[in-house]
Amino acid sequence: MKQIILFAAMLMAAAGCAQQEEAAPAAAAAAAPEVAEAAPAAAPAMEPDAYYEYLWCQQGEDYSQESIAELTTNWNAVIDGMEAPPLAAFGYMPRGWESEDYDGLWVLRWNSKADSAAGWAAYAASEAGVAHEAKYTSVLACGNEVGVDRFGFNTYIPQPMPATFTGDPGPYYLTNMFCVMNEGKGPEDLRAAVGEEYLPMLAAGAEANPESSYWFSVSAPDFEVNPEAPMDFNWVNYWQTAAEGEAAGAAFAASEAGQAMQASFNEVATCQDPQPWDGYLIRSAPAT
Repeated sequence: MKQIILFAAMLMAAAGCAQQEEAAPAAAAAAAPEVAEAAPAAAPAMEPDAYYEYLWCQQGEDYSQESIAELTTNWNAVIDGMEAPPLAAFGYMPRGWESEDYDGLWVLRWNSKADSAAGWAAYAASEAGVAHEAKYTSVLACGNEVGVDRFGFNTYIPQPMPATFTGDPGPYYLTNMFCVMNEGKGPEDLRAAVGEEYLPMLAAGAEANPESSYWFSVSAPDFEVNPEAPMDFNWVNYWQTAAEGEAAGAAFAASEAGQAMQASFNEVATCQDPQPWDGYLIRSAPAT
């Protein structure tokens, strides 16, 4: 379902985020008529729903199911003892593929980038945090250098997570895709494809299948993207199980409506193939 990543661009363009400036085509500005009339007021900026950080992690010589369970229990105890902003945490393991850069991802979800900065500072100043890192470095070592092995994203969640998705017991199933805008395409193209086709399809699907656990997030990178691996947006799909997610993807690809929508989105942006992951809940965010 590569096409859904494109909704990210439409959201980010409307939000006026920093990454949008890189993605907006220069031709759009050049084509604007030079008139004396005042330009229309810009749409109000849309605040991100969350700030996600993806940490590359390497398994150590003492890694095992027992040791990682002990590590996560101790890490949660350390976080519980800190005076820091609330956060949730998840573990992502590649499903059916491998990476030379990491064995898995430790994912942090904060309410904002400011909360992330405060949380990292509190952890660095915590004696319990320092002791935790020293004790479990032979089990799992995760990155902390921004743009190298720790990657932050301003994240937008256009639709509420359904009650049918709990993430527990794990693993749940997710896929992510990176996408770049096609030359000459802009927010108006995305708005047309999403507003006139995609969102109505989602609404009809939810009505026909109220048991669906599907939800999605759209993220803009908050780091300097490698020009050799360009990426304007990251789209993540979530389902309660792999069976449901794989069946949903196959049904979309086989349907006439899905194929038509795929064609519409392919005209606007180019996306990588979906990467599948097994997801595990490490820490739930406290209720607010």
